[in-house]
Amino acid sequence: MIGKTDQANHQYDLTDFMNAVSAGNMPAVSFLKAKRSQDGHAGYSSPLDEQEFIVSTLNALQQRPEWSSTAVIIAYDDSDGWYDHQMSPILRQSVSSQDALSGVGHCGTTNTGGIPGRCGYGPRLPLLLISPFAKANFVDNALTDQSRVQSSASLKTTSPWDESERSRPISLLAPLTTC
Repeated sequence: MIGKTDQANHQYDLTDFMNAVSAGNMPAVSFLKAKRSQDGHAGYSSPLDEQEFIVSTLNALQQRPEWSSTAVIIAYDDSDGWYDHQMSPILRQSVSSQDALSGVGHCGTTNTGGIPGRCGYGPRLPLLLISPFAKANFVDNALTDQSRVQSSASLKTTSPWDESERSRPISLLAPLTTC
């Protein structure tokens, strides 16, 4: 049974995930990746194909009794996609031959001791929370990164909280939730 008797296997086909959900065995935490034609990469996927994957997956999950205590987080990688590419803030400026963000040899205008070639986040990415816990029609413009998804999932599954606490929204994503 996925996540119960095969703890060492961490990669499954989407069909395996949906079969587990249909059997009432939805794992506590899952990371789903659409097939290549639906994964949102601009070079070989279309926004409509990506939308089909997201909508069909959400519709299936929302029909389950577990939906009342479920949070779906949609995150994107930073290599490419159909989202905007507004430049992220420069966190640690550096001036070296490895830098080129704001000009040849520059990441910002002043050397503030940053690691050459690593002066900030990549492109701005959407991070969506879809859940009965989510605030309706709410947009949070706070700076975050993908590590919050993993750390939030880890908190939910490894914490010694009692079951009533486990059913509360993920604390690191609290600005997006209603409770």
